[in-house]
Amino acid sequence: MHAVVLRYLDHVARLGSIRRAAEALNVASSAVNRQILKLEAEMGAALFERRGNGVRLTPAGEHLLRHARHTLAEWQRTCSDIAALSGDLHGEVRIVAIPSLLVRVVPRAIEAVAAQHPHVTFRVIDADPAEHVEEMRAGRPDVALLFIDRRQRSYELAARLRTALGAIMRPDHPLASLSGVTLTQCADYPVVMLNDPWLLDAVSESEFIHSGAQFSARILSNSLTVMKAAMRSGLGIGFFTPTGFVDEIRTGELVCVPLMEPGLAGSEIGLFVHRDRSAAPHIKVLATELGRQLQSLAQDIAATGRLGA
Repeated sequence: MHAVVLRYLDHVARLGSIRRAAEALNVASSAVNRQILKLEAEMGAALFERRGNGVRLTPAGEHLLRHARHTLAEWQRTCSDIAALSGDLHGEVRIVAIPSLLVRVVPRAIEAVAAQHPHVTFRVIDADPAEHVEEMRAGRPDVALLFIDRRQRSYELAARLRTALGAIMRPDHPLASLSGVTLTQCADYPVVMLNDPWLLDAVSESEFIHSGAQFSARILSNSLTVMKAAMRSGLGIGFFTPTGFVDEIRTGELVCVPLMEPGLAGSEIGLFVHRDRSAAPHIKVLATELGRQLQSLAQDIAATGRLGA
């Protein structure tokens, strides 16, 4: 079928190799190469530049790839729509989310949808902020849970969660009983930090110019699990929204003290759904459940009494 040829094209372009594409597709390399050559003959133009270590798209190939990906997305949507007529949803949902929402919001939403629609599958991407930007720019995610950014032009904002960055620490930490802290106060103690602290970098740099303070990062990591364990062990203060720490705050393992800097006082996490794919039944049902889970999380954060949504 036409869809099979376009899928071969997409895999070769994405992996940069006919051999790796064949392995991913579980077919013979000769079969993939034969289809690509046939497609090039039909188009009357080379689609790939052959190199010793792989292949690279030509301008003609880039143009055809855009058509291929659009056609494959439409094909998948049509298959899902036909399946939905009988109430049996099929299809894969690609999800990108910040780490704190991968703790409970995304897993709970997937669990609820999978229980009702066992043929829906999920591809969950846990990426750093720079990779989030690239994922969104390319329009790959069907659904994304990210800090609200006006650059997400291809996506509709389906729901939002108001939150704020705070200093998270053990309840016996010297700063834990304060109603609010500055970054300069926190710099007197060891901290644990993400490899890419996004907004924190700019605000701390501005404040530290005046105060002369500097963070002493005991641990740098891109793992929220590592950060949680470090904070529970008293190894340092972490800077996060409370969204990924609701259970620990509720049980008293950790506390979240508001940061006083105006630039960190408030932010919003958004539920983004790709505009061209939002009507697909399997995507719509997950987006609806994610919206419910965000609302539940907002209520749980407010119930902690610190940094309520």
